[in-house]
Amino acid sequence: MSKNKKKQKIYCYVDETGQDSGANCYITVVVVSAKDQEEFRKKLIGLEKQSKVGAKKWRRSGSKEGELFLRETINEAFEYCKIYYNQYEKPIPFFFPTIEILYGAIKEFIDNKKLDYETIIYIDGIDKRKAQALTNALRSKDIFLDHIRSVRDESEPCIRLADRWAGCIRDAKEEKTDFWKKIVKKAKKLKMLKRL
Repeated sequence: MSKNKKKQKIYCYVDETGQDSGANCYITVVVVSAKDQEEFRKKLIGLEKQSKVGAKKWRRSGSKEGELFLRETINEAFEYCKIYYNQYEKPIPFFFPTIEILYGAIKEFIDNKKLDYETIIYIDGIDKRKAQALTNALRSKDIFLDHIRSVRDESEPCIRLADRWAGCIRDAKEEKTDFWKKIVKKAKKLKMLKRL
């Protein structure tokens, strides 16, 4: 591969649900994007305003606003990202699902195109020690990784997107209402959402 070829930046945003005692599994979500990130963020913030969901986490937002936001994301933001998820039965340390989902999502996203890529990963609230351990684990699997950053969903719309999809998938799994299942089904049909 040419040394002069510019590396493709791939951005991953990771969040999960299931740390509460009421859950019997973790659902971990990775939003993967290679588009202009400022443009992507502006699109998500616009959809948050339009749906009136704002910057609230999934559990704090109303069902109507959350449903509208996810529907509009499917319609208007599918070109910006792919969303990958999996569920892991408890008990299992948080670290292992994170490695597995990131490895699978990055490999799936580059789709064996032998891209000269570099990955930047954002994880909700990860500390420096865990970030370094995760960096080492992914590099040992031949993932080309620039760095891992800790970020809070209050300040990052792409992490909020991961949080909302994790919540939606969990609610669909727990069969709380039919429309969460329909949203998951539609996103999968359009190949925006995939379980690894």
